[in-house]
Amino acid sequence: MGAALGTIFFFAILQLVTVFIIFRRKNSAMQNVAIALTSPNPKGLIVFSFSEIKSLTEDLKNQIGQNMFKGVLLNNHLVAVKDLDASIEERKFRSAVLKLGNIHHKNLMKLEGYCCEFSHRFLVYDYAKNGSLDNYMEDSTLCKRLTWRKRVEICSSVAKAICYLHTGCREFLSHGNIKCENVMFDENSVAKVSEYGFSIVDGKAAYCGFSAEKDVRDFGKLVLTLLLGCQNDEQLGEWAYTEWMEGRKTNLVDKRLDGVINSEELERLLRVSFWCLQMDERRRPSMEEVVRVLDGTLNVDPPPPPFV
Repeated sequence: MGAALGTIFFFAILQLVTVFIIFRRKNSAMQNVAIALTSPNPKGLIVFSFSEIKSLTEDLKNQIGQNMFKGVLLNNHLVAVKDLDASIEERKFRSAVLKLGNIHHKNLMKLEGYCCEFSHRFLVYDYAKNGSLDNYMEDSTLCKRLTWRKRVEICSSVAKAICYLHTGCREFLSHGNIKCENVMFDENSVAKVSEYGFSIVDGKAAYCGFSAEKDVRDFGKLVLTLLLGCQNDEQLGEWAYTEWMEGRKTNLVDKRLDGVINSEELERLLRVSFWCLQMDERRRPSMEEVVRVLDGTLNVDPPPPPFV
């Protein structure tokens, strides 16, 4: 009897010790993350280990987008963790993230840090509390918050962010994947562009793999999507151009949109969109010209048919 009790007592103590060790390791990992947050590298980026990435995301449990996970640091600072394709070479990855660490714009999601350990490649962004534009476009309740004024502001904010990537950095940066899913809203509902610098090409991550002209075309699609209230394809774009040419531009406004529509702004946005969507890349404007048009400091001529 005594031997049996002794054995039970021994295993109970062993279990307590095991739990204590696991707790200490997890707590230590989280403390390391907290220390990293207050001690960034000279570029201002936090370098995370893979174990720290797992700790702050609870083993990549809370998915908030494609290969994107929500993370929480010890001081309740929320982050979004992007899992990139591991095939990107380490030297190129580190070089790329250090360049991205120097990018600061009010309409770009801030890159907080990264992980480059063995085969793991993660980017850690500041967290967008109010989600993506895609969520608002697809949800009938959230869509009501996208007033006419808000849609115009979103177009202007995204244009300024992309213009900064093209001309405001030390070297040209393409986005490569401008779409509603990559336009986020912070705690003040300010639109910010995310996932810049790295693009997915044939299922693999690539750094700045596209041209300015592609970004301009993608921006034109985004503008038309905001106006129409639905994802557009080339056929829908052709219909929109015909409606505009024949004087029925009000047919192009999202039917879910309440309130007053500014006709002058609508005309300006449609012209910008159709110029950006030109099949001939040489006809497309620069993002700097787009920003000036949206700000009202540059006039824009009627565009020719974009899909020819």
